[in-house]
Amino acid sequence: MLDLADRLLSRAEEVFVGAAIAFSAALLFANVILRYWFLAPISWAEELSLYLVVWMVFVGASIATRTRGHIAIDLLALALSPASRRRLSVGVGLLVLIFLVLFAYYSAGHTLRIRDSGQLTPVMLAPMWLAYLAMPAGAALMFLRACQVLWRIWRTPARGGPVMDLLD
Repeated sequence: MLDLADRLLSRAEEVFVGAAIAFSAALLFANVILRYWFLAPISWAEELSLYLVVWMVFVGASIATRTRGHIAIDLLALALSPASRRRLSVGVGLLVLIFLVLFAYYSAGHTLRIRDSGQLTPVMLAPMWLAYLAMPAGAALMFLRACQVLWRIWRTPARGGPVMDLLD
């Protein structure tokens, strides 16, 4: 059941990011054509694309967490024994979880303050908190994915080889 939920969430993340990229590209392309050929740009195109990029970054960060695609410096880990390397991976994973909890908490508070202020986007006049919601939503997704990665590290016995072998 959890495997099915993981696959569905993974697919939803990938579809969202892919659709947002495609929509933003098409919208900006249409806006360029309308602006330079017909002198009639879409006033809200750049603003919507900007907010979609914000959402793409945070949902994409969740994808990168799941696939272990974030940048990692493994010089120290390569010098350690397999058991110490595993302990280091667990420690780093726990630090990541702590950071994500703090980030989700503070970004959610900031999002609620923006919502309570009634701030609107400049052109579309949409609630600004919807753009800020990408931060706590992305943090929650990254937290879930970091828990999955940490669980895989925890249940995998220590063995030789590069750090990433712990996650295979």
